[in-house]
Amino acid sequence: MFYFAKSLQAAAMAVTALALFVGFKEGSMTKELTMLGIGVVIFLIGRLVEQYGNRG
Repeated sequence: MFYFAKSLQAAAMAVTALALFVGFKEGSMTKELTMLGIGVVIFLIGRLVEQYGNRG
């Protein structure tokens, strides 16, 4: 469970980095903020899975 949670968190970091790249390349603030929001949600899910895995 720990490695799954860390993988989600790493994927979220990659999505936020990609959001920054898309923002610079395309100049679309809406797309950048949408991807940033998705990255934050994925990271929080990973964090919750990590906490849940520590309880068991």
